[in-house]
Amino acid sequence: MASLNMEGPYLLIPDKIDEVVTSMQPGAFALGYIADVNFVVVYVGRSDKNLNETLKDWVFRKSDCMFFKYAFTKNSYEAFVKECISYHDFGAINLKCEQHPQRIEGTDWRCPGCDVYK
Repeated sequence: MASLNMEGPYLLIPDKIDEVVTSMQPGAFALGYIADVNFVVVYVGRSDKNLNETLKDWVFRKSDCMFFKYAFTKNSYEAFVKECISYHDFGAINLKCEQHPQRIEGTDWRCPGCDVYK
């Protein structure tokens, strides 16, 4: 069974984000809801610079996503890799992500789960 290896779930509200995402650094996240006792992943994403700010941008965007999980990464590349792995582990078809995770323009980063960036 796939695992996000992230902290949470936490309510997707600004006060909770500020309480638990206390460092200004890159990271990956998952948005979703709780069914029974399980966190159901609806969307995965990343922040290349400030995970706290990126999560706050999502507070009012996804009405069906009331919870989030997160993981800090050392840099943007690691955030990209974690986002790609989560995207493939939780089924690109089942997620509400509109497209495969995008790499930063000008990089030659490769997805560890497919060959979209040959």
